[in-house]
Amino acid sequence: MAKDYVTPVVGVVLIGFSLYMFYSGIGLMVVRDVASSLLAILIGFVTLSGGITLLRTWAIARVYEGGAKVETESREESSRGGKESS
Repeated sequence: MAKDYVTPVVGVVLIGFSLYMFYSGIGLMVVRDVASSLLAILIGFVTLSGGITLLRTWAIARVYEGGAKVETESREESSRGGKESS
């Protein structure tokens, strides 16, 4: 149960960190520190990509688990129904 909440929390933390890095990059551009600002923005893009990928994968897994659960329940109901009518 706890592992169900670790992935989305880490994804949101990565997205938050990426926003912070974008903000830092813009601040560094203001003081004309170009190399550091480009590096900060690159780190922001990488962490944003990682956070979005984690959240997307978690959401797809939740949908798939829900579909598999419904399919398993329908199989169990059909097998019970078949046994009761025999």
